[in-house]
Amino acid sequence: MQKTNKWILLRGLARGKGHWGSFPEEMQKFFPDAQIEMIDLPGNGERNSEQSPLSVPEYVKDMRAQSQFVKEGEPYQILAVSLGAMIAVQWMKEHPAEVIKAHLICTSSASTSPFYHRYQLPNYLPTLRMFAQPNPEIYEQTILKMTTNDLNRRALEYPRLLNYSKRFPEKRGNVLRQLIAASRFQIPEKAPGVINLMGSFGDRLVSPRCTLSLGKRWGIEPHMHNAAGHDVPIDDPRWVLEHLL
Repeated sequence: MQKTNKWILLRGLARGKGHWGSFPEEMQKFFPDAQIEMIDLPGNGERNSEQSPLSVPEYVKDMRAQSQFVKEGEPYQILAVSLGAMIAVQWMKEHPAEVIKAHLICTSSASTSPFYHRYQLPNYLPTLRMFAQPNPEIYEQTILKMTTNDLNRRALEYPRLLNYSKRFPEKRGNVLRQLIAASRFQIPEKAPGVINLMGSFGDRLVSPRCTLSLGKRWGIEPHMHNAAGHDVPIDDPRWVLEHLL
């Protein structure tokens, strides 16, 4: 496998690059030579005024056009969460020579998991309530309750994440469009390249069975955290970084 110090970081459903919290700084300390590029999905973060696509391949096309690393023509690795990881799989499938390795955290596919595993039923009502009340505090608190388990980490990151959500609020229509894109996504029969799967047995948003099913399909043994929530980079950034080696 080629070596590179270039990393593209992709967030997931309704989350912008600011929702990585302190993780990018921790990553820079862990990999001092790393060049880190964070790209917002269309409709998220600083691109919240744009309309989100309805299919994963459309995200790939859009985000490749945003990437400076792609323009430079040098290989890179991708670290991605949830919907971002689905985009990373499609990206690698379409451009295998560019993506040296894809690190996928807590993702899923319609071809390997039922919808009630991909978005677990206890989260439906809180999600509806969250979007019925366009209040940034309720929005961020609800998301963190669904996606994180470590109360200390949650409290530490909350002010920063709330500030970002206030600056770049999500449009409900875009969240729906992203959900549609995610619901349609199907992984290829074989891994499109070198894949590192990560998940957590403590994930209450997306069942850990989704990561295990992906691993079974591709013949890859996933790294599974014992306790973190869906947003493993928020709950345990050190664990994620150690599993990038």
